[in-house]
Amino acid sequence: MSASLYVVLFIFFAALILAVILIAQYKKNSHTVLYKEGVHHENEGNYKLALQNFEDALMEIRKLKVDHKFGNKIEERIKMLRTLVDYEKSFQAGRPV
Repeated sequence: MSASLYVVLFIFFAALILAVILIAQYKKNSHTVLYKEGVHHENEGNYKLALQNFEDALMEIRKLKVDHKFGNKIEERIKMLRTLVDYEKSFQAGRPV
């Protein structure tokens, strides 16, 4: 085999390894993106969308088994948002809590 073939193979494998690392990093940070979207929806008053984003972020954190403090923070926000959504439902039904 010629030296140029080895160089091409080396570049190919280096690019493949770099692509795998980038994809893994992207998937690892998806929970932070979901959290940011949840905060954005919460600030706009879209509590149901925020609740869904926070629940998805919590599932990602549990799946990756990382950052338990961040997971606890999200759990507290989920509890608060569920209470708020239930309150809004009861208030819209004409019977305030």
